[in-house]
Amino acid sequence: MYTMTISPKAATQRGAALLVGVLLLLLASVITLLALRVGAFEARSTGNDIRAKLVNEVAEAGLAQGFEYLMRQQPALMEDDTAWVACGATEVAFPCGAVTAQTYDHDADPATPAVSRRSTMYRLANSGHADANFPDEMNGAMLTLPNKLTVAGAVGFPVAYGVAPVLCYVANRKLGESASSPIRCTTGPDVASSRRIATFVSVAQMPGESARTTLTQTVGRFALVDNPIGKPPIISSGSVNVTGGLQVVTNPNGGGNGVPVSVWTRKNVDKTGTPNTCYADEFFRYGAKNNAPPTLLGNTIVCDTCQCTNDRTLSFDKSGNAIDEGMDILDVEGTSADRGVGTNYNVRSDALSYPVCEFPPDVFAHIFGVAAWEDMDADCFAEKKVMAQFINPNTGVEVTIGADEAFLYANAAAIVNPTAAGLPLRAPEQVPSAAYPSSTLSGLIWCQSNCDIGSNTQLGTPTQPVIVVIDGTARIQGRVFGMVFIRSLTGGTLTPAAGYTMTSAEVATGGGATLDMNAGAVVYGALVVHGKVDKANGTAAVVFDGKVLGALGDNPNNNRYATLPGAWNDSVSY
Repeated sequence: MYTMTISPKAATQRGAALLVGVLLLLLASVITLLALRVGAFEARSTGNDIRAKLVNEVAEAGLAQGFEYLMRQQPALMEDDTAWVACGATEVAFPCGAVTAQTYDHDADPATPAVSRRSTMYRLANSGHADANFPDEMNGAMLTLPNKLTVAGAVGFPVAYGVAPVLCYVANRKLGESASSPIRCTTGPDVASSRRIATFVSVAQMPGESARTTLTQTVGRFALVDNPIGKPPIISSGSVNVTGGLQVVTNPNGGGNGVPVSVWTRKNVDKTGTPNTCYADEFFRYGAKNNAPPTLLGNTIVCDTCQCTNDRTLSFDKSGNAIDEGMDILDVEGTSADRGVGTNYNVRSDALSYPVCEFPPDVFAHIFGVAAWEDMDADCFAEKKVMAQFINPNTGVEVTIGADEAFLYANAAAIVNPTAAGLPLRAPEQVPSAAYPSSTLSGLIWCQSNCDIGSNTQLGTPTQPVIVVIDGTARIQGRVFGMVFIRSLTGGTLTPAAGYTMTSAEVATGGGATLDMNAGAVVYGALVVHGKVDKANGTAAVVFDGKVLGALGDNPNNNRYATLPGAWNDSVSY
């Protein structure tokens, strides 16, 4: 019989193998548990990251929705000063605290003390917004947005958000102030320009969770015409020759509250015949002729045959060559050294006045806020063309043209009668919808050639007025509602890529543009000439109309919007 004997060494080896196996199983279990823990942590991290990104996207959507609602759908809210309350200089509560509280001096002018930037801003006083996810003190400052998101993400996470604007009413430029000077905020729409800047503060969260974020973004709204209601009826960088029976209805607040301005020029107003200037009441109430009393067209009083009566005029109540200028005529009398001849002191806009120029050296910048000409010899008249780059919308090729032309190509609703040089740069959507001139045209219209406005024709309407920019020369015999700007060309054409400097003859006349007005011509709004008013005679009239000019800024097509560089941030939390 065979007997197998197990040696102690073999038993020891089997015991060691069992121990190693047990240890390996324990190690595998630990690794598995660690892997499960890491996986759970990563799952929670991923979930948190998804929630954070989702809340951030909802806050971004709130910024966009708040901008669209306030600045495009409800722009009248920005003009209602009863709806807003000033932020405190040290206020940190929502939403004013999202605006930096730094103290700054606008222009280093001792007469303008340094102020807290936050104290020049406004928040909504009580919008009526209600959302149980936010406290009452936040709700009152938030916009009541329609169609808000309630869920977001692929699985439909519940979300809540609110957007509050902090508003800046941009102040008008001071006398002689450069268009590139820092922006100042002022105390309400009544004393501000037509420009608005709003900082939108968007708070988004997931109800019942800790996911929450605050984002801010600053957006500016600016009208194509800067403060149109503040412009005099006639602005000319050259001489103004008023003859015959030209009638001018003054801007009663053109020089400040209660200070009328009818004509503003850096040259002289020459007068012959029987022109007159007066207030609107005298013009419409007492001046109707030929059994044609004033009528209403929309909400605007029109009377093409009315006139100022001699015993109620501001200026020119004497016939012939007698000057007889009242306080509403701002021009130059005698030589520049006289500084005080006639009813008004001279408009100081020459080398003796620089840099305090009482007439804008660049009238294009004065109207549109874009520097088009540069004053190279410090005489308060800008004679060198400012150049800019523009992308041809038809080819995508960058071209160098005048800064004013780049602005007009980028913003004109229609480009009428383009020249051979201008046609290749006109975008398809800028083809006018009607033959020029037409009452159906509105917004910014740029006419490059054949721009006369003939008798028995009308351009624009009281509620849909035009900003018509005419190149070179124009003769007006019909009716215009809005603002007419006669633009000085560069050598008779569009600006060459090499730039342009005015000739001595153009400098002497204040620019190369020329305006003629003949019998039957009526402009309800304002005229601006980068050159001279060569002839304004017959029964022509320029009637300042605040409602017509105000409609230029109220029309969304005449407003532009832009986000301010570096104005997005997430540095505050509410």
